[in-house]
Amino acid sequence: MKDPDETQDVEKLRRGLHALVDEVEPRGDALPRLLAARQRRSRRPSRRPLLTAAGVGVAASAVLLVALSVVPGASDRRAEPVSVAPGSYVAAPEPDTLASFDVLTGERRELLAELDAPVRGGLAADGNRVYATVATAGGSEVVVVGPDRIARPLAHRDGAETALAAGGGRVAYADRDGVVVEGAGQPRRIATPGRQVLDLAVDDAGRLAVLTSDSRIHVLAPGAAELGPPVEVPPVAACAPAALAWTDGDVAVLTAAECGSSPSSRMRITAVDGDSGAAIGGGVPFETGGAVAPDQVQLSVDRVGRYLVSVADGRQWLVDGADVRPVARACTEGGCASVPATFWG
Repeated sequence: MKDPDETQDVEKLRRGLHALVDEVEPRGDALPRLLAARQRRSRRPSRRPLLTAAGVGVAASAVLLVALSVVPGASDRRAEPVSVAPGSYVAAPEPDTLASFDVLTGERRELLAELDAPVRGGLAADGNRVYATVATAGGSEVVVVGPDRIARPLAHRDGAETALAAGGGRVAYADRDGVVVEGAGQPRRIATPGRQVLDLAVDDAGRLAVLTSDSRIHVLAPGAAELGPPVEVPPVAACAPAALAWTDGDVAVLTAAECGSSPSSRMRITAVDGDSGAAIGGGVPFETGGAVAPDQVQLSVDRVGRYLVSVADGRQWLVDGADVRPVARACTEGGCASVPATFWG
């Protein structure tokens, strides 16, 4: 049977600890006062179980850590800027090579794969898998690079289309007058008669966003087999879309910042509700240094909501809210990327 005095001591100590934890910023003398009170109540030998004593020690250590975390001046120390995880993107620095690069420093992180043919068009990524289109006789081939860093053929394309996207375990690619979706049951083909597919995006739930050559955006539910009516994009994003990506259930659309007869060198990213087409918000315009063609640019988003805008000629920008910064071109000793890059990891 436990000693009533000891039980009372434990309860008092517990209440004291709870009171200290409830404080947002513990007083500077909190730990000394707690230990002194504990010492006064422990004059006779303790028969308290070892587990209880260990718990008191852990709690006291926690209070010490909290006290240390609010030492004046500690919050003034600022670390050097580092990339937010994963903080990397994948590019083709050489025509037949895939590698990952740090999005802030531009340093190459890892050689992912060497391919049998040059990359055509943009890249796509889903988790630790990277998808690319490579040139072949009579068309092109979609290949996938997995965690083992081996490139394997996935599908053959007869036409010259290069639109490619991946997400949620699925991959979608344009092929002649349609879009093929693989990865969830049997491959399905969605017809796009008379319209070229400029860009594709697949979200984690399997929804597909399709940008066609008539500047229309179509959003398809998982498993849909028809293109369906386009999303009516509001005036805030009325300039012709150049690229799109999924972000938090909405469609992020890259457009020119000013619409007109001459190509604009200023771009912006607008979030659009995938169901209603309502604009969720228009991003800050940023200067691109020249016109950006839809078939030469790619838009991707990472897990913390940052955008990577990548152009085939090497121009790249990291868009994080109102902060827009240029990203160094993906280069190695063997050359520099000549196709758009995408977030990866």
